[in-house]
Amino acid sequence: MKKLFAASLLCAIATFAASDGASAQTHASQGLVVVAQKADAYTMDPAKHSSFSTANVLMHLYDPLVTRDEKGNFAPALALSWSNPDPLTWRFKLRQGVKFHDGEAFDAQTVKFTFDRALDPATKAPYYSRISAIKQVVVVDKYTVDFKTATPYPTMLFSVYEASFPALIVPPRYVKAHDANILATRPVGTGPYRFVEWVKDDRVVMEANPDYWGGAPAIKKIVWRPISEPRTRIAELKAGGVDIAENVPPGEMKSLQAGSSKIVSIPSDFLFFFAFDTLKPGPLQDKRVRQAINYAINVDAIQKAILEGTGQRVAVNLPKDAFGYPADIAPYPYDPVKAKALLAEAGFPNGFTIPMTSRQGYLLKDKEIMEAAAGFLSKVGIKVVPKYMEPGVWAQVSEKKGREGIMYPGWSGADADMVWYPLLATGQYQSYFSNKALDALLLEGRSTLDVDRRKKTYEAAAKIIKEEAPHLPMFQAPLIFGVNARLNWQARSDTLIDLRHAQYAR
Repeated sequence: MKKLFAASLLCAIATFAASDGASAQTHASQGLVVVAQKADAYTMDPAKHSSFSTANVLMHLYDPLVTRDEKGNFAPALALSWSNPDPLTWRFKLRQGVKFHDGEAFDAQTVKFTFDRALDPATKAPYYSRISAIKQVVVVDKYTVDFKTATPYPTMLFSVYEASFPALIVPPRYVKAHDANILATRPVGTGPYRFVEWVKDDRVVMEANPDYWGGAPAIKKIVWRPISEPRTRIAELKAGGVDIAENVPPGEMKSLQAGSSKIVSIPSDFLFFFAFDTLKPGPLQDKRVRQAINYAINVDAIQKAILEGTGQRVAVNLPKDAFGYPADIAPYPYDPVKAKALLAEAGFPNGFTIPMTSRQGYLLKDKEIMEAAAGFLSKVGIKVVPKYMEPGVWAQVSEKKGREGIMYPGWSGADADMVWYPLLATGQYQSYFSNKALDALLLEGRSTLDVDRRKKTYEAAAKIIKEEAPHLPMFQAPLIFGVNARLNWQARSDTLIDLRHAQYAR
């Protein structure tokens, strides 16, 4: 049966070259959605990646304990309810009767296995920071599980929903029956879609799970295609070869708002920023240099010229609607004279040369933003040597903490703990910074359930972050998708492409 499905799907894929929207009509009649995203999946194992392109795929194969609804509120998934029996315990009551795609039953032991595996240092989970507060997972009964933390942990629900990548639930019996890396290429989950095939750098194919606990999804087939070049994604959408194209440049929006396509856009909680490697010896260890870079780059001009005014400028590296965002702090203004004075004061009157590391074609207009930033830096004497990486290589380098110089990574999170702790706390996977006073505040903020205390803690942390300038915060990017006009689909502010509730109009 699967061979027949795969054969029919390959026939559908062969129609991608159509040029008049006929393919889009065919996709609708087949219940097929083809998604063009900027990069291929890195792995099929939820615990082994830190990529949203990978997460988009895996969230359809696996389920989390908790999800977020269309308004961003937490809602039940594999967990029906949750509570705090005491300040150091989060208790989850689990859904009964759920099966993995191979027939294995889901229960509390499954949850314990998933998190024990992801928390094991041997797993080397790149997104470990999202679950690191969990110190123990205890099975209370067959469908009740407790998460124990060393201190009260206010953002636990963010740790167990789908954007906390290693929190997707995996099957113990299946993993134990094979080698430890089986999930990397042969995934088995409880999700609304079953894995069919993965042709590296070409496509991931999945089919609807008719036995899904939440009801079989309306879309019967999904193909994920990695297309790194935005213009190619747009051309494929116009030709009817794909049904969703992510990262549409603002200048292309008008051309997609007619005929067989439309624009779906939403403000995101995704952050564009530059991060500085302050851990290796060099100019970036001096905060005056970091401040100078903040003064030297005209962020408002970049936003206006390259993003055509879309997005929101941020003063610190945190979404404006996130918990902990400081309303009383302003961004660094554009002041090249001040930048040159700070560089001279730091001992670099003639500037210096430094690498600038990023992916190309991964973030919206990333190459153009990098080039514009480099141009502004050259005016104050800082020469940038750009280093572009393929997304897969970027992930491998990141796991070894090998990013260099000035970096252009991207991040998201609806709470200060989700952004500042992994990006700025000493020793964290994505942190290239260390400050004891900030560490203390970040630990305090993630260790109390008292909302007012958390607000005051993050107010103090924001002042240190602004002064120390470990990042150059830029803006919250808009999410802009080109979409098949017949497809009813809603974008999510956390950037995940969720097709669970998508359907074609009749």
